[in-house]
Amino acid sequence: MLLCGVVNFPGWQNTSSGEREVQKSLRKALLKYQLHKDQVLFDRAYAYIKEYY
Repeated sequence: MLLCGVVNFPGWQNTSSGEREVQKSLRKALLKYQLHKDQVLFDRAYAYIKEYY
């Protein structure tokens, strides 16, 4: 599950619209695998994306 190609622009972590777009893409990816209700997974995945992308 790679999101970097979907939402990747410098400084996205510093804008609320950038964060919203990444969260939206992550939720969409989790929904694809029926994991969208796992808030802990979402939080961990988002923290990882925010740190490394």
